[in-house]
Amino acid sequence: MGAGNRAGLTGKQWGDARLHLYEEGLVVTDPDSREWVFRWETTSVHQNLSTLNGMTQDATYMLVGADGVALSVGRGGNGLFKRDLPGVGVNSHTRGPFVVYEGQWGPEIQKGVLRAQGNAALERLQRGETLTYGGVSFDRHSVSVKRKSVPWTEVAAAEVMHGSLTFNNAANRGVLSCAIPKVANLHLLLALADRLKG
Repeated sequence: MGAGNRAGLTGKQWGDARLHLYEEGLVVTDPDSREWVFRWETTSVHQNLSTLNGMTQDATYMLVGADGVALSVGRGGNGLFKRDLPGVGVNSHTRGPFVVYEGQWGPEIQKGVLRAQGNAALERLQRGETLTYGGVSFDRHSVSVKRKSVPWTEVAAAEVMHGSLTFNNAANRGVLSCAIPKVANLHLLLALADRLKG
């Protein structure tokens, strides 16, 4: 699957940039034929969606390589301040092309990361490791956001609501919450939370 850049005031510098999705990752080409390559097995993805009346207006996906080099792709903002970037593992960030049709390629990015990293994440949890996906850390016993931790036995559901990932208790009250742009690999985290929740 491929998608092109939308020309505009800030999209001009990326001209004929393209995004190409493959089974094992994606490639973004810039107008000078340079390539940004991200493999699903080593990429973290942060998403930021803007909606109006339940419909996606624009979206940005910030792809972060294992080396901390990040590229934002899509028509919106990444939802993070510059000061937030080191906290989500970014040491260098480039605003990439304003690629359109986010509703098609965006979910495919999340699915690719889930497919490539899901089994390894489960194995790490079984070994007793703590996983960190941006602002959310967890192991087999509890989940943490900032300095607050809650045992999985007290979590009935993890869901996306009003721009945040919220962990709810049995009474459907939020016990932990993290802004979506600060959450890495959202679909993978949701799949793991579904297995770990009480």
